[in-house]
Amino acid sequence: MEPNILDLRQERCPMALLLAKRHTKGLSVGEQTQILVSDSNSMKDITRFLHNHLFSLTCEEMNGYYRMQVIKEPS
Repeated sequence: MEPNILDLRQERCPMALLLAKRHTKGLSVGEQTQILVSDSNSMKDITRFLHNHLFSLTCEEMNGYYRMQVIKEPS
């Protein structure tokens, strides 16, 4: 199975948030994805959105970017 990764390291808000919303909207319950972002403001905005829309999230700071592990939770 191919990993589900959305690389937004070249994007800034509001485009990064919009693309993250579109990407996570298509996830099924239990499905997971990784979102990569380099902008701390984008990371905060995406985190806020995910917490408000039934996703569990872990975030890890890497070398110059953030890796967000996202899982769609049941409603």
